[in-house]
This record gives sequence, C-alpha cells and structure tokens, in this order.
Amino acid sequence: MGNEDKWKANLRKVAFLKSFPGWLSSWEQGIGASLEQVLPIPGHAPHTVLLLSEGRFVVTPPVHDEPQMVTAGLLAARPHLESIHAGAFTEYDHLTRLDQELGRMARLENILNAIDNNLDRIPELKSRIQDLVKQWERENHHSQ
Repeated sequence: MGNEDKWKANLRKVAFLKSFPGWLSSWEQGIGASLEQVLPIPGHAPHTVLLLSEGRFVVTPPVHDEPQMVTAGLLAARPHLESIHAGAFTEYDHLTRLDQELGRMARLENILNAIDNNLDRIPELKSRIQDLVKQWERENHHSQ
C-alpha cells in the first residue's frame, strides 16, 4: 500500500503544481505583465524563474543563443522591432547579403578546385565538362 499511496500523493502534488496561482503555463498568459526579477534555480542552471507583476511567474529554459534560433526569432519580431532598431536591421541585411555572396563564391571556388584536382585522376572529366558547356550554349541559344 505504501507505493500506491506515494504515487497518489505525487499525482495530487503535480496536479496542484500545475494549477498553482500565478504560474504561467503559456507565454500568452504573461501578456501585459512586467518582468520584475530573474532568479537562478539552484542546481538547475542555466534555467531561471521569471517573476512577473501580479504574482505571476514562469520557469524558463536557457536563452537561445544559437544563430539559427536568434535569426528565426528576429525575423518573426521584425515587424515589431524594425521601427525601433532600423539601423541594426539595415546592417543585418547588409551582412546577410555579404554572407550569401561570399558563400556563393566559396562554393564556386570549391567546385573549380575539385575539377582542377581531379583532371589527372579522371581522364574523361575534361571532355564531360566540355560537353556540358556545349549543352548549356545550345540551351541558351534555343531560349533566345
């Protein structure tokens, strides 16, 4: 009977915890609340407790700092933030275009290096490339 009683007591505790006054089970429940304090959770760093106004609180995971997640969040929030941080968005757009162009150039360099490095090992490579260029020229001529 001891294990079953323990299990039932734990279920009651968890059910109460999930209905604890002020606990936010979704971010939408925090709309309009002010952040008052950030508390570390001993033994569970980097998780924290955000204490909000009106006695509301939420337990948070670590802040996402992976560039992919920050980018996705920034783009989702752009309509709300761009008027406040216009210069930063202009710089971000510039850096994004630069990154894309340099990535394109790096891919081109990798392809050309791969061709150059394999010409001796794959004798038919040069003729296959020449055939491919001729095919592109024919396709280009037909599309004009």
